[in-house]
Amino acid sequence: MIPKTQRKVMTGRVVSDKMAKTVIVEVEQRHAHPLYGKVVTRARRFKAHNEEPLAKLGDLVKITESRPYSREKRFRVSEIVQRGVVVEQAVDVELESLRAKEEADRATRRAEEERRAAERLAKLAGDEEEEASSEAEEATGGEEE
Repeated sequence: MIPKTQRKVMTGRVVSDKMAKTVIVEVEQRHAHPLYGKVVTRARRFKAHNEEPLAKLGDLVKITESRPYSREKRFRVSEIVQRGVVVEQAVDVELESLRAKEEADRATRRAEEERRAAERLAKLAGDEEEEASSEAEEATGGEEE
């Protein structure tokens, strides 16, 4: 058994909480490339035991190495460092606002097209009326002369 002082402790973000009593935590490690010096980010995912489901999607948590809880679970959530904003809900809200905006744009375009069509019809009807009235004026004007 590993003494509590030598257990690995990592900090990561909860990326899934769909399982009962289990969360998937993504731990990012950043280091400079040995030759090029560019900062490289490597991410690993660990399944962690979450007995009382306190850790939710998007939370920043500390996970501690522990006894094997299952075939793949070797960590447990020791503390919640920071509560996170649920990304999926934010995306859903954004999608809804985009859909509403598109629907408003469509309604505006439809109204504009209907207005133009009405103007064209009025213009065509006005041209026919002008022709009919000019013919009538010619006919009456011709009789007067």
